[in-house]
Amino acid sequence: MSELVGPGRFAVERPLRHALGLLLLAAAIALLPLPELTGLLLAAGAVALVLRWPWLIWLPLAVFVPFTSGLRLGVASVTDLLLAAGVALWFFDGARRRTLSLRWSPVSSLAGVFAATLFVSLFFAVDLGEGVSEVIKWLQLPVLLLVAPTMLTAERSRWLAAALVLGACVQAILGLYQFIFQVGPEHFIILGRFMRASGAFDQPNPFGGFLGLALPMALSLAIWAWGEAARCKEQRWRQIVWALFYTAAAGLIALGVLASWSRGAWFGAFAGALAVAVLRSRRAALISAFSALLLAIWLALGAFSPAMLPKPLTDRLADLPAYFGLTDVLVQPVTDENFAVVERLAHWVAAQRMWERSPWFGVGAGNYAAVYPEVRLPRWEDPLGHAHNIYLNMLAETGLLGFAVFLALWGAVVAWSWRRSRAVSPVDSQQRWRAAVAVGVLGLVAHLAVHNLVDNLFVRGILVYIGLWLTILHTD
Repeated sequence: MSELVGPGRFAVERPLRHALGLLLLAAAIALLPLPELTGLLLAAGAVALVLRWPWLIWLPLAVFVPFTSGLRLGVASVTDLLLAAGVALWFFDGARRRTLSLRWSPVSSLAGVFAATLFVSLFFAVDLGEGVSEVIKWLQLPVLLLVAPTMLTAERSRWLAAALVLGACVQAILGLYQFIFQVGPEHFIILGRFMRASGAFDQPNPFGGFLGLALPMALSLAIWAWGEAARCKEQRWRQIVWALFYTAAAGLIALGVLASWSRGAWFGAFAGALAVAVLRSRRAALISAFSALLLAIWLALGAFSPAMLPKPLTDRLADLPAYFGLTDVLVQPVTDENFAVVERLAHWVAAQRMWERSPWFGVGAGNYAAVYPEVRLPRWEDPLGHAHNIYLNMLAETGLLGFAVFLALWGAVVAWSWRRSRAVSPVDSQQRWRAAVAVGVLGLVAHLAVHNLVDNLFVRGILVYIGLWLTILHTD
């Protein structure tokens, strides 16, 4: 009897593999409880999908990154594992197609340089564990920018953008539920009957910051979609659906920012939305600039003259003068009303003292909390994890060298986004869409620049979220 070789062999093996698969499926159905079986089938389906279309790995990350960043399996978070899976899929799919490639840009290059400066700062660190975690967190940004764009097309980028906005909507809905039904710790209660929203972040400020980053993106894409709906003659209903989705998302996200009751998020979201409005057109720029000027004057006067604003808003703005050094708040008695301001200012002073210790290289990436006990002011023992000001935090941890590269990185993001926002052809719908994303990214950076004056938003996967938006901007 001759040995079966060639195509006939595979013709015989294929039915055998199918039969074996069906046998295993039947055994699982017969032996496993329903919850475990459902989870197994969903996992198997997800694996089959990403093996067939590797780019799909980025969609669940876009929607659930605040949740996955809070779930840990040992030393790694689920976000870390999804990123590693995305890189592995890029490698194996590229090797199979013999088209392994990376997407270089000034932004990805500077992101890599910044990660390298963080590594250098580890030589001055007292807690290497925290330092390594910080380096890995920032190393994820250049990895995303190098790998993910090569897995996307123009059409896939639009689905990723929708997933990123949807993820912000999920957080906004969760936050509004917490706000209305008082779900959260007792000290988050405001106005006697509401709760400061915190979403999956457990804290209102990063929650409000996350939504504030998504707001200019949703707003810019909503303006784009309505413009496309007015321009299109065929299949206009599709653009109307996208316009309704992004408009509803922008409204929902804005309500979530308000429910956070975070002043940093409010001012950051205002700056981001203003940037989008100003950059969309000259007429919008003039109207927005005039309106912003009036609003800024009203809020500034209200901070000094409470009678000009509603009382709940006045209470949130009354201590703003202290942030600008207009009161010597550190020598005043600490009360419930000024506690948050005094606490932040005390941590700013601690960051300045750290920078004075090592002005060029800092005390080490991620080492603010480790060094804090040596430089803190009396009565303020809790290090809070960071200085609540990203600029002072960077100076303290990475010194002038890291701070300069940090500013260069975000300056490159602004320059790159501005270039993409101006490259618009009146007959190319894809360029118009990319320009809308670029304008949204400029609004996102505006929010970062303002909110990070009083916080550090690079927590709980927010840097990955930003990186995914930049990935879309880097896609051809």
